[in-house]
Amino acid sequence: MSDESGDESFRSLMFQWSARASVIAIGMVIPTIIGVGLDRLFGTVVLFAVIGVIIGMASGFWQLIRIASK
Repeated sequence: MSDESGDESFRSLMFQWSARASVIAIGMVIPTIIGVGLDRLFGTVVLFAVIGVIIGMASGFWQLIRIASK
């Protein structure tokens, strides 16, 4: 007979960490995509994309710090 509760708690823990990683990744990618879209819309070369990358990195680090402090 296997320990079902231990397996469920492990799955739960893995889902929590994958959700946290997804939040960090999405928070870094979305501003970059918006920046590229704004560059295409306004005809700029990489201005908004660079701003999007900077905002995305700041957002990712902020989320990482927030998660690590818990």
